[in-house]
Amino acid sequence: MSNDSLRKIFPFFLLLVFISIFFFLFDYFGWLTGVTGFFERPFLFIERPFYSVYQSVNQSFNQLADRNESQQIAELQVELRQLALDQNKLTTCLEENEYLKKLLGTSLPSAWQFKMVRVIGLTEQLKIDLGRSKEVEVGMNLVSENIYVGRVVMVNERESLVQLPTDPNSRIPVVIKQPGATGFQARGLLIGKFGGQLVLERVLQEEDIRQGDLIVTSGEEGYLPDLVIGQIKEVNKGTAEIYQQAVVSPLLDYSSLRFVFLVIP
Repeated sequence: MSNDSLRKIFPFFLLLVFISIFFFLFDYFGWLTGVTGFFERPFLFIERPFYSVYQSVNQSFNQLADRNESQQIAELQVELRQLALDQNKLTTCLEENEYLKKLLGTSLPSAWQFKMVRVIGLTEQLKIDLGRSKEVEVGMNLVSENIYVGRVVMVNERESLVQLPTDPNSRIPVVIKQPGATGFQARGLLIGKFGGQLVLERVLQEEDIRQGDLIVTSGEEGYLPDLVIGQIKEVNKGTAEIYQQAVVSPLLDYSSLRFVFLVIP
């Protein structure tokens, strides 16, 4: 570039530098605040309604998103509840099938008919979910596999109470058998005690009973025959007594029963 050209541009360059310094100093000392405010006012006037519209639209989108999210959560909760119900039904069906398989594997009389019932409560007595409307009657026996559970002592329209062997009012005529042996070696009376205990009484001193012997229903006084109840835990012969006594352990944990079978002979 020639010297003439530089001389022509140089004053213009100095002017630009001067203007830049001028605006810098004015802005630094705050002298441009009023001017900038004056020019900003029209833009603020236009900006405010646009920002209000933006806020309204943004709030609407957020509310819509929240509603969609809440609806999705509600739908998922319904699906989870349904899955839980289906899972519970499946588990119940599997348990019922398992109980039926065990029952079919026993040597109970083929003439007996069975009705599966659900256990819905337990105190000294067992509560089941069938009653008079399903033809349940006082005196009916209940089993779990080939083990005696109890006998119906009270019937309402839709539920019944079952007296367990451990009930303090329970008195069951029984026979005592050695495991694997044929016949029986003694007779006695199985009595329930407070605290869920069983005691074998009315066994003559000369009768041979031992720890591990099975306690089986004799079939008298309305009880079905040949149903196992428990096993002798301890024998107390005494000295001058006519009868000996034994402590019996139940073969069932009554608190864990969920389904039992009502026997219809």
